[in-house]
Amino acid sequence: MLSGRCEEGVECAMVQEEEWEVLKSIYPDVCISNDAGPFGRMIKLEIPVELSPARSVTIVPSAPPQSHSHATSPLTALPPILLGLILPPKYPLRASPRITSLTCTHGWYPSSDLHTRLAGMWTHDSQGVLYAWVAFISGGEFLESGDITIINASPLTLVPLLETYNTHAQDAVFAETSFPCAICLCAHKGRHCVRLGCTHVFCRSCLSDFWGSCIREGDIGRVGCPDPVCVKGGDEAGEGEIVRVVEEEEVKRWKWLRAKRALERDPGMVHCPVAICQTAVASVEDDGERGWGRLRTCPRCEFAFCAFCRRTWHGPISECSLQVTESFVMEYMSLGEGDVRRSEIERRWGKRNVERLVFKYEEERLNREWIERSTIGCPGCGVQVEKSAGCNHMTCIKCKQHFCYLCGDKLSPSEPYKHFNTLGMICFEKLFDVV
Repeated sequence: MLSGRCEEGVECAMVQEEEWEVLKSIYPDVCISNDAGPFGRMIKLEIPVELSPARSVTIVPSAPPQSHSHATSPLTALPPILLGLILPPKYPLRASPRITSLTCTHGWYPSSDLHTRLAGMWTHDSQGVLYAWVAFISGGEFLESGDITIINASPLTLVPLLETYNTHAQDAVFAETSFPCAICLCAHKGRHCVRLGCTHVFCRSCLSDFWGSCIREGDIGRVGCPDPVCVKGGDEAGEGEIVRVVEEEEVKRWKWLRAKRALERDPGMVHCPVAICQTAVASVEDDGERGWGRLRTCPRCEFAFCAFCRRTWHGPISECSLQVTESFVMEYMSLGEGDVRRSEIERRWGKRNVERLVFKYEEERLNREWIERSTIGCPGCGVQVEKSAGCNHMTCIKCKQHFCYLCGDKLSPSEPYKHFNTLGMICFEKLFDVV
């Protein structure tokens, strides 16, 4: 009997050792320790949870109100589960492994539920359950299919922890994966590469040389993904990507070039009128008719000036001293896009300002023509009067002067119609004539 028990113990020890070696070969990062103890082998496992495909996790508060739940972005990895257990001498033939500790990092999943499910996976005819446990946890089989719902006391705290771990896990996988670089046509580990926002991957050395060359030459429009698809789309790299690739001095020059390009593309950009400054000043949001849209403040010398007349700021109500003449308008309208003289005018006064002044001049000219064509001035006070209907005997609403709408002569308040009834007068019998 004693010999049979010894043989059984030897067999169990061999199976345990074999199971541990197989587990280490498949999951080397999971196996933390395997030490002999007074009651059997003491094993520690750190099992990360991988999700495929990516799934979002909704955290529901354990205390009311449960309606205030919070969801993560799609995740591909969840924090690891720390599993401590003892393999009795009779495992796996006659005894099950005994779980001594089960901890979920950040407490994102209830340990008691998982403990029960793991214990139910061992049977007496089992040849070892450690691999099944690790596969069950690492593959996320203990979670429901589709999006995951978890009850937790602190959703606001747990959500950023899960998302941060997911980001670090993805970075770790990326660092150990090899990627071909489309520039040098060589394969490099992810730790030596950069993955852009468009998901294209290039080795850091090639991308740094390419972007650095573009920045030094001032061609920042090419500082983006070198892939032909992205080049065709005109996509440019963001500041976060630039900082990761090029040197600090090149980053500063890139920022300066971008600001300069933005100002050059701004139709409302004007230059500071101070002769020793001449700094480009960006446009501001138009405030309609209130006049504050003309105010500009130089970011370099802090000179406040009017964008229209280029003089010291005179307030939103006062008119600008800059006057647009007919010859100026005719000259500007005759110049085509790209003309040197037109570009000089737009650079000096600002394209948007010139267009606004030309528009204002044209509007005033058309108003003057309409007033001359459709109204007549009161001979008493000079106010312009338009007749919409009725006779040609007019009474000024301002000075109460009576006058003829046809010829503009003053009429006697006591006998206003004598003007239209006197033979030989140019307005004889023209009281209701329409002009």
